[in-house]
This record gives sequence, structure tokens and C-alpha cells, in this order.
Amino acid sequence: MSHPAISFDGVGKKFCRSLKAGILYGFQDVSRNVLRLKLAERLRSEEFWALHDISFAAGPGECIGIIGPNGAGKSTLLKLINRDYRPDRGRIALRGQVKSLVRLGTGLQPMLTGRENIYIQCAQLGLDKRETDAKLDEIVAFAGLEKSLDAPVKHYSDGMYARLEFSIATSVPTDILLIDEVLAVGDIAFQLRCLERLNSLKRNGTTILFVSHSEMNIRHVADRCLLLFDGEALAFGETDKLFLKYYESVGYLNRQLKPLGTAPEMPADFNGAASIRTLAVTGQENTGSAKAFTGQSVDFEVSYTAATPVESAGLVLQFWNSAGLLIASIDSEIAGNRFSLRPTGGRLRLSLPFLSLTPGIYRIAGGFASAGDWLGYSGHLLTLTVVQKHDRAFEGLFVMNAEVSDADWIG
Repeated sequence: MSHPAISFDGVGKKFCRSLKAGILYGFQDVSRNVLRLKLAERLRSEEFWALHDISFAAGPGECIGIIGPNGAGKSTLLKLINRDYRPDRGRIALRGQVKSLVRLGTGLQPMLTGRENIYIQCAQLGLDKRETDAKLDEIVAFAGLEKSLDAPVKHYSDGMYARLEFSIATSVPTDILLIDEVLAVGDIAFQLRCLERLNSLKRNGTTILFVSHSEMNIRHVADRCLLLFDGEALAFGETDKLFLKYYESVGYLNRQLKPLGTAPEMPADFNGAASIRTLAVTGQENTGSAKAFTGQSVDFEVSYTAATPVESAGLVLQFWNSAGLLIASIDSEIAGNRFSLRPTGGRLRLSLPFLSLTPGIYRIAGGFASAGDWLGYSGHLLTLTVVQKHDRAFEGLFVMNAEVSDADWIG
């Protein structure tokens, strides 16, 4: 893609959980700027990443669907593009004019008629009266408001609001169009007309970022999708594959396992003869969460405590998905690795040369075991966000690693 219309490069946006802390941090940042000091790179106690390390690009005439659960950062991403927010990290590059359709109806004047609102909105889009006169019938016909055109907008239903403003906003071509769940209030006939209008805009070169929880709407328009979870971009690629990954990551595809009684339940936490105190990914800050990539190596550091000396124990780590299903586990005893644990505590290092988990949010639990019994167990040692590299396309719940040789070669 030589000249993308939208380009995100390592973009991050953080917020503060409390107003008091936000004012304090803001004062500190302003003071550092005045004194030309470097701003704090690590999160402060009341801060969190709404978006973290987001990278993708969208070309002219392409629609990118933004999918993920509530709170994943989808609306924040659109607001960064619309310049409602400034990124705290990374770079955003835009080519062309941006039009945002985030909350339909907010731009209409309720005391004015539909006709009057059309002229006001079109004037804001840069059309003069003659150009608006030429588009009036088209706008009214698309919105289906011929009988209500001269009624005050305050008497319109939510669906009528949506039809009118969507019709006005998409009657004039734009370079970049942002859409956030604006079709949800319309009936199915209106939604289909909107989707056809969006496809028409794409053919004319408009780049569209489309946030929706409707799989039908996304599939109808989006060329590719970006999957967000907890502010992290888990994967970016083809729409069909990304929806499969979305459902896998939340356990939707595994819900039929529950009535069969085959899904193991997580044990209760307890501190016994030996317990894991902390679990962290080597080279990353120990904040209770970490990031890794499908198909790449990852190293864990384990610190433990022991109530009494333990002559021989195995280390067990379990990976649970967002639906509470046990997806994978590591048991050091399988490879014949058992450890003597000291009452003074100690540290262990666990290396995975190939992370076989596909994109998702995983809760790592576990502890030490001996003779098939837990010596201690913790149900939440670390939250691991597994992300897919843009040039890879792994499928399923996990990836099998194997050595492949040429069978035709005879030594």
C-alpha cells in the first residue's frame, strides 16, 4: 500500500481512573514540559492504556471493520482519528478530510423541520443553496421522510433521526468516513440501504472505519478487520478469519462443551506446602499483565515460596480463556523436570520456544504439584495477551509446531 489514507504506527492512548489523579498528573506533565524534562513512560498508579501499541493501515476505497467486546478501545480509536483525542504514543497519519458518524441525531436542531435541518447540515458540509436544492430529493428519498419533511425534528423517532442524518452525511463524498454503531437504531430495510450506500462510497474511493457488533453489517462492507481486546490489537486481516478468532477468544465456539461435563473447573486458591508468588514474562514490567506473539518464543520467570522443604515437585501452568475454559497447560513433570523447593523461596525460569496459542486474552493459573496433588494453587497469576503478527494466519484454538522433512530424499 503506497499511500494509505489512514496509518497507525505504535499508537497508544492512556486515561486516568479518577479526576483528582488526572488533574495531578496533568499538572506534573505540564511542569515537565515547561522544564523540558522527559515525560514519564510508565503508567502511574491511576492510569491505564485504553489503546496500546496499535499499528495498521487502510487504503483509499477500503473498509476496515473494528470488532471486539465492549471496552476494547474501538470508540477511542475512532476518536483519535477524528482528533477528539491526541495519542500519548506513536504516530497517526491521515490523508484527506475526515467525516465522523458516531452519534446520529446529535447534529440536528430539534426545533427546526427536517427540510431546514437538511439545508443547515449541507451548508456545514460546504454546499451552497443551489447544490443543496439539487440533492434535496435524493436525501429525502433515501431517508424515506417525504411525509415528515416539514415537521419539527423533535417529533421524529430515533429511527427517523438516524435515517435523516445518515442520508445527509453520506450524500457528499468524503475521503475518510468513521462509523460507530450508528445503524443499530434503524430497521433492517434501512440498514441494508445504508450498507449499499457505504459500498457505493467505497467504490468512489472513500476509506471507511466501521465499528459494529453486527456481524452481518461488518461482513457486508468490511474488506479487512482489526480485532481489539482490552486496548490491544490481537489480529488484523481477513474479515471471515477475524470473526472466527473473535469467537474463539471469547469461548463462543466451545459453549457446547459445558453441558457435556467435559470442561474442567478451576480449583480454588490455597496456599499449601509450596505456592507461586509471582509470574512474569522475561523482559516485561511485572504489572500482572504481559504480551506475547503467536508462534514466537516466550520466557517466564517464576518466584515461589515454600512452607516446608519439598524434595520433588513439578511446575504446572494453566491457560484459561475469557470464557473460563482451560485451553492449554504446561506440566514440567511430562518432560521429567522436578524441583527441590526451599523454605527460603526461590526463582525458576520457564522457556517456551514456540507459543502455540492463537490471539486472545488468557488468564494463567497454576502452582506446584506432587504425586498428582496440588501443593498450592493460584487462579490468577498473570493476564497474557496473545497477539498475531500481521503477516501470519494461524487458525484454531492453538498452533501445532512440527518438523517437516523431504520424504523424497534418501540418505
